[in-house]
Amino acid sequence: MNPEQAFVRVMGIALMPMAAGYMLLKYIMPRPDDLMTAAIHFRNGLQEFQRGISTVVFGSGLSPEEMKKERESRKIPID
Repeated sequence: MNPEQAFVRVMGIALMPMAAGYMLLKYIMPRPDDLMTAAIHFRNGLQEFQRGISTVVFGSGLSPEEMKKERESRKIPID
């Protein structure tokens, strides 16, 4: 077998799994807008947790109506 022909064959065999791996990673990786939405939800969750702990430790917080209004104002539209 010709060395050039062997090189082309080996490169062809090596490129197929690399292309499949790239396509798989591209499909699996999250998009930047997904990461931003997750970060906002995480921040809001921590704020709610802090508010709950402060209510338990220091007494009553906002009234239920005020809490509902605040929660509605911070909602993130998810498509």
